[in-house]
Amino acid sequence: MRVAGTRPAQRVDLSHFLLTFAAPSADYETLSAELWARGAVGVEELDAGLRAAFTDQAMATSALEGIGRGGSIEEFDDSFGLDAARDLLEVEIAGRFAIHPPWLTPPTGLIGIEIDPGHAFGSGSHPSTRLALQLLGHETPRRVFDIGCGTGVLSIGAAHLGATVTAVDTDPAAIEATTDNAARNGVGAQITAQLGSSAHAVEACDLVLINVTIDVHEALAPALSPAHHRLIVAGILGEGQLDRCAAAYRAVVVDQCDHEGWMAAVLTRS
Repeated sequence: MRVAGTRPAQRVDLSHFLLTFAAPSADYETLSAELWARGAVGVEELDAGLRAAFTDQAMATSALEGIGRGGSIEEFDDSFGLDAARDLLEVEIAGRFAIHPPWLTPPTGLIGIEIDPGHAFGSGSHPSTRLALQLLGHETPRRVFDIGCGTGVLSIGAAHLGATVTAVDTDPAAIEATTDNAARNGVGAQITAQLGSSAHAVEACDLVLINVTIDVHEALAPALSPAHHRLIVAGILGEGQLDRCAAAYRAVVVDQCDHEGWMAAVLTRS
């Protein structure tokens, strides 16, 4: 859903790089997931290929070389300000929440989460993030642990619900992004972001958020404390991966949602 913004055009220290390449439609889902993982802030399906937007030229070049489909990279002339870049980002609705860049306004009645797309971790609009937020909106957590926090979208969502959050990631850039975005959204006092993984989980926690790929879920699960009984997991492709995820955490699926092949679920552990 795209919602028109009310803020005037502005100049920012932000360049965008468009990577465009040909690909069969059967490969769109897999390639889109790889582009998001490589830091894209937007992915568009074309008639005969894909176009992805990056805010960092090195990341766009790395994606071009890593995906190995050829193609080209085009840089936005920053003399256009945000006028051209705005069309690549939109307000993303996720249940009770709306993820939006600074120049767009969330719909009335939804909880806005403002994310600066200038960060290397992108806009937070990946389907798995939206699915996890959708499930989070049904919870009433008091103490939350966010593993693999990235931009901090899930941490911010939990904080808006009144929770105190410990957010961890193994990448220092994620800690910086989460801290900055938490302050931007007025919940900086509720979120502590630090380097770490599931082994650093706080004991007094009633909900754990884990939005990572299935291989990371399976690697993290053995280190997660048995004291954590309720989880929201995302980053999962299909029922088969959901079964693997539940088995890894020795948990039962009590709620789930899906979009474009991606899945998120609420798990409970006895």
